[in-house]
Amino acid sequence: MLIQAKYHEIREDIQDGDIIAFGGKGMTSNLIKLFTRSNVSHVALIMKAKLDNSNPLNMIIESTTLDGYSGVVINRLSNRLKDYQGEAWWLPLRQDLRSRGNWDEAYEWLKAQKRKAFDPMQAIGAGLDLLLNNKEDFDKFFCSELCCAFFEEKEIIKAINSSEVTPIDLCMFNLYEDNYYQICGEEKEIQGYNILEPGEWVI
Repeated sequence: MLIQAKYHEIREDIQDGDIIAFGGKGMTSNLIKLFTRSNVSHVALIMKAKLDNSNPLNMIIESTTLDGYSGVVINRLSNRLKDYQGEAWWLPLRQDLRSRGNWDEAYEWLKAQKRKAFDPMQAIGAGLDLLLNNKEDFDKFFCSELCCAFFEEKEIIKAINSSEVTPIDLCMFNLYEDNYYQICGEEKEIQGYNILEPGEWVI
């Protein structure tokens, strides 16, 4: 069920491995939403960070084009949400999935992907699934490919072609709690949220 919330109301509840989904308003975002028939154009993965004995900060790792750079970067979630013109949703990972795999090893893998280039061709191929088929390839990343590859590494998802997973596909996978939260933008539900078993997804 969709719940409306302000970021400051839920920021302390956000945990490692949660997904932040975005619905942008720019031309590229609108094309992604058009081709994938959804209102989600981008996804990012939560990484908690603790600096100088302060409270853990909500950081996100994402593959995006931002401030003149295209590729895998780590940003503070609050900075990404500040003045964001589109919609954003917090998708909490199911608690039973958090115990799978090794977080430390998975994060070491994830941090090793930082600064890898954005992969526009794979992103286009995933979005135009009826016309193109991607071979799984992690030399470069687009946003949902990076998040799904992490879920593979963490053993949350098994044996899936992450290079074919679009942002809305990731939101539809049955990996999350029943409730999800819209934290900015005009009220919109994510159609198909949390209904699809990744193992049953055609790849």
